[in-house]
Amino acid sequence: MSLSPDHRTKLLRLRSTVAGLSVTLGFLRLQRALSRKYDPDQLREPAGSPGGGRWASNGGGQGTSGQSSSGAEETVTEDGSRVLSLRIRSQPHQDWDEQHTVIASDGTRTIFEMAGRTQTIRDGETGTILARSTLVNGRAEPEAFVQQTGASTLARASSRALYNAGAALLAALSVRKSRDGSAIFEAPASLYERRQGPDKPVVWVGLVEEQELRAACPRRGEVQVILDEAVDEVRASGGSKDAQDFGNKVHAVAARKITNLKDPNLVAEVSYVPGKSAAQPYGIRSSLRLDVLERSVPRTVCIHDHKTGESQISAVRATTIAEMIARNFPDMQRIIVTEMRPTR
Repeated sequence: MSLSPDHRTKLLRLRSTVAGLSVTLGFLRLQRALSRKYDPDQLREPAGSPGGGRWASNGGGQGTSGQSSSGAEETVTEDGSRVLSLRIRSQPHQDWDEQHTVIASDGTRTIFEMAGRTQTIRDGETGTILARSTLVNGRAEPEAFVQQTGASTLARASSRALYNAGAALLAALSVRKSRDGSAIFEAPASLYERRQGPDKPVVWVGLVEEQELRAACPRRGEVQVILDEAVDEVRASGGSKDAQDFGNKVHAVAARKITNLKDPNLVAEVSYVPGKSAAQPYGIRSSLRLDVLERSVPRTVCIHDHKTGESQISAVRATTIAEMIARNFPDMQRIIVTEMRPTR
């Protein structure tokens, strides 16, 4: 028996409500884990002693900045997005060993699941896979996945939310000062164009070791040396009024050093304005200034965002940078945005 339009509408609403409750339950469980700060590495009372085998009262659960060694952590980015992260080290999940759930300010949820170096990105409401890729030698390579009926339409409709969530995750990982490596955001240039993107975009956001990052951006080491030299010069000269003034002077010295190289594939202090397809004069109103832009092979643009103080790369800045690069370098296939700080 076929359902009337009214009954069909009610059924769809009921299914949506159930799906929403399921997602809410998942977040409650995650938030409970965050509040408990369970620590699998917590010390136990030695065997043979009273209470042997029990958790030691002065053991774990005292992680810094709300983080325990089990990896549970919550971060709120500058744009209002919440990033809930959970790592399971001692008892790996059957499908993933690290999960990041990004809740945008409008409530949109996007889930990033890591299994080794393979990342699966899902729609947080339906669980539909939006993208899957593996990082190999600093390059995100696409992985095949089963696509549900109508999922390609969802993926295209969610592409904007996907890379906004990716940028928020980049911001959160950068804030956390992880010892596991540098946070990067890699995505295809087509994802930022106004036309429809591919059904299976290659997007990868996470922490990488310096060796992996330099495989994708070969001149990163050279840029790091220039930044460190600029910091040393500004410190030696003295006279900085405050942290902002110090940072401005470091940027200026580093930019001068890079400009003196006269290399079109490594440029500094390039300014762009949203809606315009060419570089703009330095300091023009409403412009976005890129610290260092590296054109790499094959067809990759790496943005090294210099930071000398407490501020972090924001999700808004990361997405705007990616959009500007896609518009001004249409021949590029891959965009990588990462933060760079002085090493001394």
